[in-house]
Amino acid sequence: MEEEPPRLPIDVLVVGAGNFGAATAFELVKRGYKNIALLDLDSSPNPRAASHDINKIVRDDYPDPLYMRMLQKAMPLWRHHDNYKEYYHEVGMLRADPSNFGPESIASYKNLGIHSDARMMPVDEVRQGWNGVFADTNFGDLSHVLYNPNVGYGEAEKALGAVLKLGAERGVRFVQGTATKLFLGPDGECQGVVLETDQILRANKVLLCTGARTPALLAASAPENKLLHAGDRIIATGAVSFHTTLHGEQRAKFQRVPVLKNCLPEVKGESMSMLEDGTFKFNCDLCFTNYAVFPATGDKMSLVPDDDEHQVWTGPDYIKFFKEKAQKTMKGLYGKEVEGVAIENYRMCWDASTPTHDFLITPHPHSPRLYIATGGSFHGWKFLPVIGEYIADMVSHQLDPEYAARWAWDRAGNDDHSANPTYQVIGDLQDFAKA
Repeated sequence: MEEEPPRLPIDVLVVGAGNFGAATAFELVKRGYKNIALLDLDSSPNPRAASHDINKIVRDDYPDPLYMRMLQKAMPLWRHHDNYKEYYHEVGMLRADPSNFGPESIASYKNLGIHSDARMMPVDEVRQGWNGVFADTNFGDLSHVLYNPNVGYGEAEKALGAVLKLGAERGVRFVQGTATKLFLGPDGECQGVVLETDQILRANKVLLCTGARTPALLAASAPENKLLHAGDRIIATGAVSFHTTLHGEQRAKFQRVPVLKNCLPEVKGESMSMLEDGTFKFNCDLCFTNYAVFPATGDKMSLVPDDDEHQVWTGPDYIKFFKEKAQKTMKGLYGKEVEGVAIENYRMCWDASTPTHDFLITPHPHSPRLYIATGGSFHGWKFLPVIGEYIADMVSHQLDPEYAARWAWDRAGNDDHSANPTYQVIGDLQDFAKA
Protein backbone atom coordinates (compact mmCIF):
# COMPACT_ATOMS: atom_id res chain seq x y z
CA MET A 1 0.00 0.00 0.00
CA GLU A 2 1.17 3.50 -0.79
CA GLU A 3 0.50 6.57 1.25
CA GLU A 4 -1.11 9.52 -0.47
CA PRO A 5 1.51 12.17 -1.27
CA PRO A 6 1.46 14.61 1.66
CA ARG A 7 -0.08 18.02 1.30
CA LEU A 8 -1.25 19.63 4.48
CA PRO A 9 -1.84 17.07 7.23
CA ILE A 10 -5.55 16.25 7.49
CA ASP A 11 -6.98 17.26 10.84
CA VAL A 12 -10.34 15.51 10.44
CA LEU A 13 -11.05 13.10 7.59
CA VAL A 14 -14.82 12.84 7.09
CA VAL A 15 -15.69 9.63 5.27
CA GLY A 16 -19.01 9.91 3.46
CA ALA A 17 -20.49 13.06 1.91
CA GLY A 18 -24.12 12.42 2.73
CA ASN A 19 -26.25 14.43 5.14
CA PHE A 20 -24.20 13.86 8.30
CA GLY A 21 -20.80 14.07 6.57
CA ALA A 22 -21.42 17.14 4.43
CA ALA A 23 -23.01 19.05 7.31
CA THR A 24 -20.15 18.21 9.67
CA ALA A 25 -17.39 19.11 7.23
CA PHE A 26 -19.09 22.47 6.66
CA GLU A 27 -19.50 23.04 10.39
CA LEU A 28 -15.86 22.21 11.14
CA VAL A 29 -14.52 24.75 8.63
CA LYS A 30 -16.97 27.34 9.99
CA ARG A 31 -15.40 26.75 13.39
CA GLY A 32 -11.96 27.52 12.04
CA TYR A 33 -10.53 24.10 11.29
CA LYS A 34 -8.10 24.50 8.41
CA ASN A 35 -7.48 20.97 7.19
CA ILE A 36 -10.78 19.16 6.73
CA ALA A 37 -11.06 16.49 4.04
CA LEU A 38 -14.26 14.90 2.79
CA LEU A 39 -13.98 11.49 1.13
CA ASP A 40 -16.60 10.15 -1.28
CA LEU A 41 -17.03 8.97 -4.85
CA ASP A 42 -18.33 12.31 -6.10
CA SER A 43 -18.21 15.92 -4.98
CA SER A 44 -21.91 16.23 -5.89
CA PRO A 45 -24.48 14.15 -3.99
CA ASN A 46 -23.69 10.46 -4.45
CA PRO A 47 -26.79 8.77 -5.96
CA ARG A 48 -26.14 5.74 -3.74
CA ALA A 49 -26.37 7.76 -0.52
CA ALA A 50 -29.56 7.82 1.55
CA SER A 51 -29.40 11.63 1.44
CA HIS A 52 -29.60 11.65 -2.36
CA ASP A 53 -33.29 11.84 -3.16
CA ILE A 54 -35.98 13.89 -4.87
CA ASN A 55 -37.50 15.19 -1.67
CA LYS A 56 -37.82 14.26 2.00
CA ILE A 57 -40.13 15.18 4.85
CA VAL A 58 -39.15 18.13 7.03
CA ARG A 59 -41.20 18.05 10.23
CA ASP A 60 -40.68 18.93 13.87
CA ASP A 61 -43.43 16.85 15.47
CA TYR A 62 -41.63 14.46 17.81
CA PRO A 63 -42.96 13.16 21.11
CA ASP A 64 -39.29 12.85 22.08
CA PRO A 65 -38.12 16.27 23.38
CA LEU A 66 -34.48 15.51 22.55
CA TYR A 67 -35.17 15.59 18.81
CA MET A 68 -37.79 18.31 19.05
CA ARG A 69 -35.20 20.62 20.63
CA MET A 70 -32.90 19.99 17.68
CA LEU A 71 -35.66 20.90 15.28
CA GLN A 72 -36.49 23.98 17.31
CA LYS A 73 -33.14 25.23 15.98
CA ALA A 74 -33.42 23.68 12.53
CA MET A 75 -36.87 24.86 11.41
CA PRO A 76 -36.06 28.62 11.43
CA LEU A 77 -33.03 27.82 9.27
CA TRP A 78 -35.14 25.85 6.80
CA ARG A 79 -37.58 28.74 6.59
CA HIS A 80 -35.30 31.76 6.55
CA HIS A 81 -31.60 30.99 6.05
CA ASP A 82 -30.19 31.60 2.58
CA ASN A 83 -28.48 28.20 2.63
CA TYR A 84 -31.75 26.28 2.96
CA LYS A 85 -34.92 28.30 2.35
CA GLU A 86 -34.82 27.86 -1.43
CA TYR A 87 -35.18 24.12 -1.02
CA TYR A 88 -37.81 24.02 1.72
CA HIS A 89 -41.53 24.05 0.94
CA GLU A 90 -43.94 24.57 3.84
CA VAL A 91 -47.01 22.80 2.48
CA GLY A 92 -48.06 21.24 5.78
CA MET A 93 -48.29 17.58 6.75
CA LEU A 94 -51.01 15.12 7.70
CA ARG A 95 -50.25 12.04 9.79
CA ALA A 96 -52.81 9.24 10.03
CA ASP A 97 -51.56 7.24 12.99
CA PRO A 98 -53.53 4.95 15.33
CA SER A 99 -50.91 5.44 18.06
CA ASN A 100 -50.68 8.42 20.44
CA PHE A 101 -47.98 10.06 18.30
CA GLY A 102 -50.15 13.10 17.46
CA PRO A 103 -51.36 14.02 20.94
CA GLU A 104 -47.93 13.31 22.42
CA SER A 105 -46.25 15.57 19.86
CA ILE A 106 -48.68 18.39 20.60
CA ALA A 107 -47.99 17.93 24.32
CA SER A 108 -44.26 18.03 23.64
CA TYR A 109 -44.60 21.40 21.89
CA LYS A 110 -46.39 22.77 24.94
CA ASN A 111 -43.93 21.28 27.42
CA LEU A 112 -41.00 22.88 25.58
CA GLY A 113 -42.77 26.21 25.08
CA ILE A 114 -42.66 25.91 21.28
CA HIS A 115 -45.43 27.62 19.34
CA SER A 116 -47.12 25.28 16.89
CA ASP A 117 -50.36 25.34 14.96
CA ALA A 118 -50.45 21.54 14.94
CA ARG A 119 -53.82 20.06 15.85
CA MET A 120 -55.82 16.88 15.61
CA MET A 121 -58.03 17.45 12.57
CA PRO A 122 -61.31 15.57 12.06
CA VAL A 123 -61.09 13.14 9.16
CA ASP A 124 -64.27 14.63 7.63
CA GLU A 125 -62.53 18.01 7.48
CA VAL A 126 -59.51 16.44 5.80
CA ARG A 127 -61.68 14.80 3.16
CA GLN A 128 -63.38 18.08 2.31
CA GLY A 129 -60.20 20.14 2.05
CA TRP A 130 -57.43 20.46 -0.54
CA ASN A 131 -59.62 20.10 -3.63
CA GLY A 132 -60.92 16.79 -2.31
CA VAL A 133 -57.70 14.85 -3.05
CA PHE A 134 -58.12 12.97 0.25
CA ALA A 135 -61.80 12.15 -0.31
CA ASP A 136 -61.04 8.48 -0.95
CA THR A 137 -58.01 8.10 1.35
CA ASN A 138 -58.02 5.05 3.60
CA PHE A 139 -58.15 6.49 7.12
CA GLY A 140 -59.53 3.24 8.58
CA ASP A 141 -61.40 3.81 11.83
CA LEU A 142 -59.56 7.02 12.69
CA SER A 143 -61.73 9.99 13.58
CA HIS A 144 -58.84 12.49 13.68
CA VAL A 145 -55.39 12.83 12.15
CA LEU A 146 -52.48 15.08 13.09
CA TYR A 147 -52.29 18.17 10.90
CA ASN A 148 -49.29 20.45 11.14
CA PRO A 149 -49.40 23.40 8.71
CA ASN A 150 -45.93 24.62 9.75
CA VAL A 151 -43.86 21.81 8.18
CA GLY A 152 -43.43 20.32 4.72
CA TYR A 153 -40.67 18.85 2.59
CA GLY A 154 -37.18 19.64 1.36
CA GLU A 155 -35.65 19.04 -2.07
CA ALA A 156 -33.09 16.58 -0.81
CA GLU A 157 -30.46 16.35 -3.54
CA LYS A 158 -30.45 20.10 -4.13
CA ALA A 159 -30.16 21.01 -0.44
CA LEU A 160 -27.35 18.51 0.13
CA GLY A 161 -25.57 19.74 -2.97
CA ALA A 162 -25.76 23.30 -1.69
CA VAL A 163 -24.13 22.29 1.62
CA LEU A 164 -21.35 20.45 -0.22
CA LYS A 165 -20.73 23.54 -2.37
CA LEU A 166 -20.64 25.81 0.66
CA GLY A 167 -18.15 23.54 2.38
CA ALA A 168 -15.88 23.55 -0.66
CA GLU A 169 -16.04 27.34 -0.86
CA ARG A 170 -14.98 27.56 2.79
CA GLY A 171 -12.02 25.23 2.31
CA VAL A 172 -13.21 21.65 2.69
CA ARG A 173 -10.86 19.52 0.62
CA PHE A 174 -12.72 16.89 -1.39
CA VAL A 175 -11.00 13.55 -1.97
CA GLN A 176 -12.53 11.27 -4.57
CA GLY A 177 -12.47 7.59 -3.73
CA THR A 178 -13.83 4.79 -1.58
CA ALA A 179 -12.54 3.66 1.79
CA THR A 180 -12.22 -0.14 1.86
CA LYS A 181 -11.00 -0.34 5.46
CA LEU A 182 -9.52 1.69 8.27
CA PHE A 183 -5.77 2.03 8.61
CA LEU A 184 -5.13 0.90 12.18
CA GLY A 185 -1.97 1.11 14.25
CA PRO A 186 -0.64 -1.85 16.26
CA ASP A 187 -2.72 -0.83 19.29
CA GLY A 188 -5.92 -0.40 17.27
CA GLU A 189 -5.56 3.36 16.93
CA CYS A 190 -7.19 4.70 13.76
CA GLN A 191 -4.57 6.53 11.72
CA GLY A 192 -6.49 6.92 8.47
CA VAL A 193 -8.22 4.86 5.80
CA VAL A 194 -7.14 2.58 2.97
CA LEU A 195 -8.63 3.50 -0.40
CA GLU A 196 -9.70 1.09 -3.14
CA THR A 197 -6.47 2.02 -4.93
CA ASP A 198 -4.54 0.68 -1.87
CA GLN A 199 -3.40 4.19 -1.06
CA ILE A 200 -3.39 5.18 2.60
CA LEU A 201 -5.02 8.47 3.51
CA ARG A 202 -3.75 9.49 6.95
CA ALA A 203 -5.52 11.87 9.33
CA ASN A 204 -5.36 13.02 12.93
CA LYS A 205 -9.01 12.01 13.36
CA VAL A 206 -11.30 9.87 11.20
CA LEU A 207 -15.06 10.42 11.25
CA LEU A 208 -17.20 7.72 9.64
CA CYS A 209 -20.42 9.13 8.19
CA THR A 210 -20.86 6.02 6.08
CA GLY A 211 -24.48 5.16 6.84
CA ALA A 212 -25.57 1.63 5.98
CA ARG A 213 -22.04 0.73 4.88
CA THR A 214 -20.56 1.34 8.33
CA PRO A 215 -20.90 -2.22 9.72
CA ALA A 216 -19.11 -3.75 6.71
CA LEU A 217 -16.34 -1.13 6.80
CA LEU A 218 -15.65 -1.75 10.49
CA ALA A 219 -15.69 -5.53 10.08
CA ALA A 220 -13.37 -5.42 7.06
CA SER A 221 -10.88 -3.28 8.98
CA ALA A 222 -10.19 -5.86 11.69
CA PRO A 223 -12.07 -9.11 11.03
CA GLU A 224 -10.87 -10.80 14.23
CA ASN A 225 -11.44 -7.81 16.54
CA LYS A 226 -15.12 -8.02 17.46
CA LEU A 227 -14.77 -4.99 19.74
CA LEU A 228 -14.34 -2.81 16.65
CA HIS A 229 -17.41 -4.24 14.91
CA ALA A 230 -20.85 -2.64 15.02
CA GLY A 231 -22.63 -5.82 16.10
CA ASP A 232 -26.34 -5.14 16.50
CA ARG A 233 -25.84 -1.43 17.17
CA ILE A 234 -26.45 -0.56 13.51
CA ILE A 235 -27.93 -2.71 10.76
CA ALA A 236 -27.95 -1.97 7.04
CA THR A 237 -31.61 -1.62 6.04
CA GLY A 238 -33.33 -0.69 2.79
CA ALA A 239 -36.63 1.01 2.05
CA VAL A 240 -38.46 1.52 -1.24
CA SER A 241 -39.46 4.84 -2.79
CA PHE A 242 -41.28 5.32 -6.07
CA HIS A 243 -42.54 8.22 -8.14
CA THR A 244 -44.87 9.17 -10.94
CA THR A 245 -45.69 12.34 -12.88
CA LEU A 246 -49.06 14.06 -12.85
CA HIS A 247 -50.37 16.03 -15.83
CA GLY A 248 -53.11 18.46 -16.84
CA GLU A 249 -56.12 18.84 -14.55
CA GLN A 250 -54.79 16.22 -12.16
CA ARG A 251 -51.56 18.17 -11.71
CA ALA A 252 -53.55 21.36 -11.07
CA LYS A 253 -55.68 19.56 -8.46
CA PHE A 254 -52.65 18.34 -6.49
CA GLN A 255 -50.83 21.68 -6.32
CA ARG A 256 -49.42 22.29 -2.81
CA VAL A 257 -51.24 19.41 -1.14
CA PRO A 258 -49.71 18.59 2.23
CA VAL A 259 -47.36 15.70 2.81
CA LEU A 260 -49.32 12.64 3.98
CA LYS A 261 -47.93 9.91 6.22
CA ASN A 262 -50.34 7.03 6.74
CA CYS A 263 -49.27 4.53 9.41
CA LEU A 264 -52.26 2.21 9.11
CA PRO A 265 -51.09 -1.38 8.48
CA GLU A 266 -53.11 -1.61 5.27
CA VAL A 267 -51.43 1.51 3.85
CA LYS A 268 -47.99 2.01 5.46
CA GLY A 269 -46.66 4.79 3.30
CA GLU A 270 -45.95 8.44 2.66
CA SER A 271 -46.62 10.83 -0.19
CA MET A 272 -44.64 13.98 -0.71
CA SER A 273 -46.30 17.08 -2.00
CA MET A 274 -45.99 17.36 -5.75
CA LEU A 275 -43.05 19.26 -7.25
CA GLU A 276 -43.65 22.05 -9.75
CA ASP A 277 -42.84 19.76 -12.68
CA GLY A 278 -45.52 17.28 -11.63
CA THR A 279 -43.17 14.75 -10.01
CA PHE A 280 -44.92 12.98 -7.16
CA LYS A 281 -42.79 10.81 -4.86
CA PHE A 282 -43.95 8.15 -2.43
CA ASN A 283 -42.31 5.97 0.22
CA CYS A 284 -43.34 2.56 1.47
CA ASP A 285 -43.24 2.92 5.24
CA LEU A 286 -41.25 -0.24 5.96
CA CYS A 287 -37.70 -1.51 5.68
CA PHE A 288 -35.82 -4.75 5.14
CA THR A 289 -32.40 -6.31 5.58
CA ASN A 290 -30.09 -7.98 3.05
CA TYR A 291 -28.24 -10.78 4.83
CA ALA A 292 -25.32 -12.48 3.12
CA VAL A 293 -22.00 -14.01 4.12
CA PHE A 294 -19.41 -11.25 4.52
CA PRO A 295 -16.16 -12.62 3.05
CA ALA A 296 -13.84 -10.82 5.48
CA THR A 297 -15.34 -12.51 8.53
CA GLY A 298 -17.24 -15.50 7.16
CA ASP A 299 -20.26 -14.35 9.17
CA LYS A 300 -23.66 -13.34 7.88
CA MET A 301 -24.47 -9.65 8.06
CA SER A 302 -26.85 -7.28 6.35
CA LEU A 303 -25.02 -5.67 3.43
CA VAL A 304 -25.83 -2.92 0.96
CA PRO A 305 -25.99 -4.56 -2.50
CA ASP A 306 -23.16 -3.73 -4.87
CA ASP A 307 -25.26 -3.30 -8.01
CA ASP A 308 -26.91 -0.01 -8.95
CA GLU A 309 -30.26 -1.68 -9.58
CA HIS A 310 -30.78 -2.09 -5.83
CA GLN A 311 -29.54 1.39 -4.89
CA VAL A 312 -30.45 4.08 -7.40
CA TRP A 313 -33.57 5.10 -9.32
CA THR A 314 -34.57 2.51 -11.93
CA GLY A 315 -37.44 2.13 -14.37
CA PRO A 316 -40.94 0.67 -13.91
CA ASP A 317 -39.84 -2.99 -13.98
CA TYR A 318 -39.15 -4.03 -10.39
CA ILE A 319 -39.36 -6.80 -7.80
CA LYS A 320 -42.93 -8.07 -7.72
CA PHE A 321 -43.25 -7.83 -3.92
CA PHE A 322 -42.36 -4.14 -3.89
CA LYS A 323 -44.47 -3.31 -6.93
CA GLU A 324 -47.48 -4.75 -5.10
CA LYS A 325 -46.59 -2.87 -1.91
CA ALA A 326 -46.22 0.36 -3.86
CA GLN A 327 -49.60 -0.02 -5.54
CA LYS A 328 -51.26 -0.78 -2.20
CA THR A 329 -49.63 2.25 -0.59
CA MET A 330 -50.56 4.64 -3.41
CA LYS A 331 -54.16 3.39 -3.45
CA GLY A 332 -54.43 3.70 0.33
CA LEU A 333 -53.11 7.26 0.24
CA TYR A 334 -55.35 8.60 -2.55
CA GLY A 335 -57.80 5.92 -3.67
CA LYS A 336 -59.69 6.80 -6.85
CA GLU A 337 -57.68 9.99 -7.28
CA VAL A 338 -54.71 7.97 -8.58
CA GLU A 339 -56.53 5.25 -10.54
CA GLY A 340 -54.61 4.60 -13.74
CA VAL A 341 -51.54 6.55 -12.61
CA ALA A 342 -48.45 4.58 -13.64
CA ILE A 343 -45.40 4.28 -11.41
CA GLU A 344 -42.41 5.39 -13.46
CA ASN A 345 -39.43 4.67 -11.23
CA TYR A 346 -38.47 2.79 -8.07
CA ARG A 347 -35.52 3.15 -5.74
CA MET A 348 -34.09 1.29 -2.75
CA CYS A 349 -32.77 3.75 -0.19
CA TRP A 350 -30.26 2.20 2.26
CA ASP A 351 -29.80 3.61 5.74
CA ALA A 352 -28.28 2.48 9.02
CA SER A 353 -30.99 1.53 11.49
CA THR A 354 -30.40 1.31 15.23
CA PRO A 355 -32.52 -0.72 17.69
CA THR A 356 -34.24 2.41 19.03
CA HIS A 357 -33.93 4.51 15.84
CA ASP A 358 -31.71 6.91 17.77
CA PHE A 359 -28.62 8.18 16.01
CA LEU A 360 -25.18 6.71 16.77
CA ILE A 361 -22.88 9.73 17.18
CA THR A 362 -19.94 8.79 19.32
CA PRO A 363 -16.20 8.29 19.66
CA HIS A 364 -15.35 4.63 19.09
CA PRO A 365 -14.38 3.35 22.55
CA HIS A 366 -12.03 0.68 21.17
CA SER A 367 -10.15 2.70 18.55
CA PRO A 368 -8.64 6.06 19.54
CA ARG A 369 -9.02 8.84 16.95
CA LEU A 370 -12.00 7.07 15.36
CA TYR A 371 -15.46 8.68 15.50
CA ILE A 372 -18.84 7.44 14.26
CA ALA A 373 -21.84 9.47 13.06
CA THR A 374 -24.55 7.32 11.56
CA GLY A 375 -27.83 5.59 12.45
CA GLY A 376 -30.15 7.94 10.57
CA SER A 377 -32.85 5.25 10.80
CA PHE A 378 -34.87 6.88 8.01
CA HIS A 379 -35.51 10.12 9.89
CA GLY A 380 -32.14 11.89 9.94
CA TRP A 381 -32.26 14.03 6.80
CA LYS A 382 -34.48 16.82 8.16
CA PHE A 383 -31.71 17.74 10.63
CA LEU A 384 -29.36 18.85 7.82
CA PRO A 385 -29.08 22.52 8.96
CA VAL A 386 -27.99 21.59 12.51
CA ILE A 387 -26.72 18.01 12.69
CA GLY A 388 -23.18 19.12 11.89
CA GLU A 389 -23.09 21.16 15.10
CA TYR A 390 -23.81 18.11 17.24
CA ILE A 391 -21.34 15.89 15.41
CA ALA A 392 -18.62 18.55 15.53
CA ASP A 393 -19.24 18.87 19.28
CA MET A 394 -18.82 15.10 19.59
CA VAL A 395 -15.54 15.10 17.66
CA SER A 396 -14.34 17.87 19.98
CA HIS A 397 -15.55 15.90 23.05
CA GLN A 398 -17.97 18.72 23.90
CA LEU A 399 -21.31 17.09 23.09
CA ASP A 400 -24.10 17.79 25.59
CA PRO A 401 -24.19 14.85 28.06
CA GLU A 402 -27.84 14.05 27.36
CA TYR A 403 -27.16 13.66 23.64
CA ALA A 404 -23.88 11.84 24.25
CA ALA A 405 -25.65 9.29 26.45
CA ARG A 406 -28.49 8.74 23.96
CA TRP A 407 -26.15 8.39 20.97
CA ALA A 408 -23.39 6.42 22.72
CA TRP A 409 -21.66 3.31 21.36
CA ASP A 410 -22.88 1.39 24.42
CA ARG A 411 -26.14 2.88 25.67
CA ALA A 412 -27.09 2.56 29.31
CA GLY A 413 -30.64 1.22 29.22
CA ASN A 414 -33.55 3.40 28.02
CA ASP A 415 -34.22 1.08 25.08
CA ASP A 416 -37.98 0.90 25.54
CA HIS A 417 -38.73 3.68 23.07
CA SER A 418 -38.38 4.42 19.37
CA ALA A 419 -37.19 7.79 18.12
CA ASN A 420 -38.92 7.08 14.80
CA PRO A 421 -41.74 4.60 15.47
CA THR A 422 -42.15 3.57 11.84
CA TYR A 423 -39.93 1.86 9.26
CA GLN A 424 -39.86 -1.46 11.09
CA VAL A 425 -38.02 -4.38 9.47
CA ILE A 426 -40.49 -6.69 7.72
CA GLY A 427 -38.10 -9.27 6.22
CA ASP A 428 -35.06 -9.80 4.03
CA LEU A 429 -34.48 -8.65 0.46
CA GLN A 430 -33.28 -12.08 -0.63
CA ASP A 431 -36.64 -13.62 0.28
CA PHE A 432 -38.61 -10.90 -1.50
CA ALA A 433 -36.47 -11.17 -4.62
CA LYS A 434 -37.13 -14.93 -4.85
CA ALA A 435 -40.89 -14.62 -4.40
